[in-house]
Amino acid sequence: MTHVLVLLGGLLALIVALIVRLQLRSRRRTENFDGQQIERQHREAIRHTRANNTSVAVHNRFYDGGGGRRS
Repeated sequence: MTHVLVLLGGLLALIVALIVRLQLRSRRRTENFDGQQIERQHREAIRHTRANNTSVAVHNRFYDGGGGRRS
């Protein structure tokens, strides 16, 4: 009986994982051009933020007075 319950639990977990994976994949896709442009802008902003937060950039901002953004 325990083996049957373990098997059913494993199958249920697999089904839930597949459903979640499909939902995340479908949510990630944008069909129209405007959505793709917005995603590109968000990715660019994230890259820019990460570049500004590197140790070299923080060190340079310390010497520059902290006002400027990286180009």
